Order: sequence, then structure tokens, then C-alpha cells
Amino acid sequence: MDIAINLIPVLLTLLVFSRVIGDTPAFRLAQYLFVGVALGYAIVVIYHQVLRPAVIDLLAVSGQPALVTFRLIPFVLAALLLTRVSGQQTSSWLANLPLALVFGVGAALVVGGALIGTILPQVLDATRSDLSSPAAIIGSIVLVLGSIATLLSFSLTQPPDLARRRWLVIVAQVGRWVLLVAFGFFLAGSIGSYLAALNERIVFVVEWVRAALNV
Repeated sequence: MDIAINLIPVLLTLLVFSRVIGDTPAFRLAQYLFVGVALGYAIVVIYHQVLRPAVIDLLAVSGQPALVTFRLIPFVLAALLLTRVSGQQTSSWLANLPLALVFGVGAALVVGGALIGTILPQVLDATRSDLSSPAAIIGSIVLVLGSIATLLSFSLTQPPDLARRRWLVIVAQVGRWVLLVAFGFFLAGSIGSYLAALNERIVFVVEWVRAALNV
């Protein structure tokens, strides 16, 4: 029974691996199945966790006109999105209103998250000195100098003084090397995670074949 149940993920894994030899119909079948299952799951989750609770909350405050008006705003925005389905310019432009709201809020969240979660902690870490050991002191100095060199590598103007311009070019080149090293570490981490996932799939297929042969 376990071998029969695991046959489906093994076949899907082999269909995905067929992408190695090109854009095969087998890979497209696996791709369509993945997209279809993901969309079906997303619709079910949206219905149970978003749409149904919103309707229940709306019915619960049916006797209060102010709350009903406030709770109807998401439904009105969703209805405006449906005007894009018609494809007519006379009504489809109404979908731009909720789309603009979604993109505006999303951009604000992204910028706020980048400031609070990335830029501010990085600035605080760069200005925080660790004098506990010689290695920590050297690490703090490298961090500060690397941050300054990286920022100067994005300089779009050059000073009129030739000596200052030469120093700026040298520091900017150092900053570009720091960026290359950082991107190299990021790429290595991504490749490592991809190889780990690939290894897990290969081991899964091999173990299934061994179990099937032992039967």
C-alpha cells in the first residue's frame, strides 16, 4: 500500500526531471498539475478564511447601519475587480481603483519592512562596536569599511579634485568587489538549498525503487 501511495509523487518527480532534456510535454503536465492544485487550494483557503468569515461578520452586524457600511467596503472593491472580466473600456477601468489601493498598500508594506527589517538593523550593526576580542574588533572594522565602500560604489558624481576622484574610484572598486563577494555567498546558499532539495527527491525515488524491487 505504501509503494502504491508513493507512486504518484515518484511519477511527478520524474516528470519534473524530464525538464533536463527540454521543454517536454511531461514537464508541462507536471507544471499544469502544480498550478491547478495550487489555485484550487488557494480558492479553498480564501473561501474558508476570508470570504466566509467576512460574510458571517456582515450578517452579525446587520442591525447596525454604520458597521454594515464599513464591512461592505471590501465587497465593493472585490466587485470593482470583477469589472475587468468584461473587457469593456467603459467599465473595466473601475478595477484600477482597488488595484491602485492594493499596490499602494503593498508598496508601503514593502518599504516599511525594508526600512525596519533590513536597513535599520544593518545600520545599527555597522555602528555597534564589539571590543570583546581582537577578531571581533577586526570584524567590526571590516564591516564598517565594507559598508562605506559599498555605498560609495553607487556614487554617480565625481569630485573636481583629481586626487579625491582617484581615491573615490579605488574605494568604489573595493565596494564592487564586496558586492560580488556578497552576491557569491547568496548564490552559494541558494544553490546549496536547491541541491539539498534535489538530493532529497533523488533519495526518495531510489528508496521507492528499492522497496518496489524487494516486493
